[in-house]
Amino acid sequence: MAAAETQAWLVVSDIHFNPLADPHLAEKLEAAPAQRWRTIYASVKPQPFSGYGSDTNFALLESALEAMRNEVASPRVVMIAGDFLAHDFRKHFDADVRVHDDAHYRIFVDDTIRFLAIEFRQAFPRSQFVIALGNNDSYCGDYALEPGSAFLANVAASWGAMMGMPDPKAFVAAFSTGGYYTAPLPAGSAQAVVLNDVLWSSEYHNRCGDPKADPGAAEMAWLQTTARELQGRRTWVLAHIPPGIDVYSSMHAKPPGGVLFLQPAFNDGMIAAIDAMAPGVQMAISGHTHMNGFRTLGLDPSRPAVPMLVVPSLSPVFGNNPTFTVLHVNGDDASVADAQYFVLGNLPVVAKNGARPARWRREYAFDSVYGHGTIDAAHLSQLQQTIFDNRRVRMRYEQYYDGSSAHASMQPATWRSYWCADVALSVTEYDACAAPQIQHDLPPHPSPPPIPVLSPAPQGGVPQPTPLPTP
Repeated sequence: MAAAETQAWLVVSDIHFNPLADPHLAEKLEAAPAQRWRTIYASVKPQPFSGYGSDTNFALLESALEAMRNEVASPRVVMIAGDFLAHDFRKHFDADVRVHDDAHYRIFVDDTIRFLAIEFRQAFPRSQFVIALGNNDSYCGDYALEPGSAFLANVAASWGAMMGMPDPKAFVAAFSTGGYYTAPLPAGSAQAVVLNDVLWSSEYHNRCGDPKADPGAAEMAWLQTTARELQGRRTWVLAHIPPGIDVYSSMHAKPPGGVLFLQPAFNDGMIAAIDAMAPGVQMAISGHTHMNGFRTLGLDPSRPAVPMLVVPSLSPVFGNNPTFTVLHVNGDDASVADAQYFVLGNLPVVAKNGARPARWRREYAFDSVYGHGTIDAAHLSQLQQTIFDNRRVRMRYEQYYDGSSAHASMQPATWRSYWCADVALSVTEYDACAAPQIQHDLPPHPSPPPIPVLSPAPQGGVPQPTPLPTP
């Protein structure tokens, strides 16, 4: 029997592109269609890359696309896990563009989305794209996507031809409703279930849409129906926000305690629907945290059902090194044999001088650092236990969290709070697991928090670790 084909899939998240990072180009960009933006950027001398604390500018975007092509010239699939637009996008536009009413702003948002589609299509003309939306992706602001909006229709029009859909018109109609859909994948006859779980976020407000509508409930009903239809079939799930605990908010909560990314009912419903599709779900992908992580999903904590990779961001805004991910996918069953992470290792240098060469490098390969074998729920569950028990492995986990920048908030003193989020998906379980490290007077991210007093790990519905070694 012939060996299974191994496919390379590229995964990118949290691009957070800021086309106005050079405000001197603002008026020219605003006046030109997206197809001419590259010419405008090329008209100025090489710009420094956006550095720590800033979102992705054109120089970083172009360097990243070149590095991606150098690693995988023609990936079978390119997945983008949301947040195409920079933080505070409207503020940048209002500050830098002379005419900044709503109509001009919406056109500029559409052009930014279209420009990214053009750039990715030129980089990977033969790849199938699968995209999810993030909380910054809308006309109306952060966590304020309007279902059925012109924004959704324009995203679908910009990216639809790249999605490899059997019925492009049906895709446009589905995506324009709420930004969620299903798509065929080129491995193992698998299907992608792409969620817009921004609609389920605890921060979501439909302030530009019908205040009486409940778009989150409508998407959950769709997901439950889709889960029944795909039960037993090979499936991938792509979302922007992972279910479970928001560690940063939990560590800053007053009073201290676990905080969910999603509204509790939607958090539980998402996990239940994904669990209902197991064991057919080969992988779930999310972003949003900007950092490198993984979780196991399922209703029964003692029976890990679905692996989830939380992939790091391209934007270095939270102190991480820009990163993209290459997955090695088995063509027969769509399982993941390995994950490789590539980082920009000299960001401080190119953030000062854009003419200096960018040094992208492979940070690590999952199988060589964490053990060989398919990346499935059982593998990740075992790895989570090893991270807790083995100080050497845990140090790697801490290092890779922010792409080896050493600027983010996971420190030897705080790793447990992050580890608990990987294994505990409910507030009750997280609080029991992370209680020794939950603080309520921490300095802002990414400054390191004070060193807490650690106690032995709790007993409960998460993996049972050995007593915590002294840091």
